[in-house]
Amino acid sequence: MNGAVIKYGLIGLAVVAYLGYTSLQGSKPASADLGNVLDRTDYALTNYEVSNADGEVDEAEMEMFTSYLTDVMNAQPVFYADPIGMNLGEDAMFTGYKDANVNGVQDSGEDNIFTVEVDVENERLIATDVSGNSVHHRYSGTGLVTGLLIGRLLSRQSAAGIRRGSFNNRSTTSRSSYSNARSRSRSGGSRSGK
Repeated sequence: MNGAVIKYGLIGLAVVAYLGYTSLQGSKPASADLGNVLDRTDYALTNYEVSNADGEVDEAEMEMFTSYLTDVMNAQPVFYADPIGMNLGEDAMFTGYKDANVNGVQDSGEDNIFTVEVDVENERLIATDVSGNSVHHRYSGTGLVTGLLIGRLLSRQSAAGIRRGSFNNRSTTSRSSYSNARSRSRSGGSRSGK
């Protein structure tokens, strides 16, 4: 009888621990597909058109680019269940957040989902999710506007104390490896017999 009480007591404790663990995990936002984040950021950098006549990329233009990037992140087909808002930090880091009320302002309770940074030394974009997973992708934009945008982002990084080479020791997964791993995990892998 004592053995049965201990056994069911341990099972009950395990159930309570599991429920507590899953309720804590439920408060974290779902992870975004970092491959899509990188692809869409690269697309926005490559396809954005400067709005002012002189072609200058000033702070107002960076706000307009951030708005454009937000639209690109939310374009069909969507890759995240909730609307995404985007902020541009003083250090030139873009932060994607869950914009529940779609007002373009990160309100209390609207959690961060991912960040995107420019690593000019290695000619890459780095996307990182809230779990710390980082994926990089060499940016393809070579046009004048892309250069002006990246130049403005580098000026912000420099003003924030971020120097060339600051990202050299960052552990990241390449975009191609990331997409292959995600598609294998979604399809059951190459050896699943599907």
